Amino acid sequence: MAPYHHLLAHMPIALLSVAFLIILLRFFSAGELARRLDSVLLYALVLGIGVGLLTLVVGMLIWPIDAATTSPMGRNKILISGWMLACWVAVLFLRWRGGESVWDSAPRYAMLGFGALGGILLATTGTLGGHLLGSPSGLTALFRKIGWDVYHTYYAPSWVLAVLAAVGVAGLVIGLLGTRKTAS
Repeated sequence: MAPYHHLLAHMPIALLSVAFLIILLRFFSAGELARRLDSVLLYALVLGIGVGLLTLVVGMLIWPIDAATTSPMGRNKILISGWMLACWVAVLFLRWRGGESVWDSAPRYAMLGFGALGGILLATTGTLGGHLLGSPSGLTALFRKIGWDVYHTYYAPSWVLAVLAAVGVAGLVIGLLGTRKTAS
């Protein structure tokens, strides 16, 4: 199963990276190219998230769950890949529900915020996968500078989790309110 996981992992990395580039372009431009690329954003998100979920499932089948969760690196990988997929699902939901109008109002900031966070978590997930394969990346040095050693379980204080949940809910509410305003 491990070779399939390694092969599958590159598909969501590519698709979700392209999705983030489209979000950046569309956030800063309303030009013809940005609008055309935005027309494929939903497809890139659906495929990226779908293959990402498949990659996560196959990854969980490589080792018994007890072994994966006993290792701090395994816990970090599972945790951050779950957060990453949740961010991209939020982007998909906002874009799907908001349609073209998501770029005309406050939801565009939620798209950029969730897309950026999803991109950062995507890079982090890939970095942790590289460590599990014995091939660390340069991103690890940045993690050390901000105080996180990837060989120890990442813990967030409860207040941080509450703030993250509140920001997530606020982003979804902003997205929904923005789509309702444009629909009426």
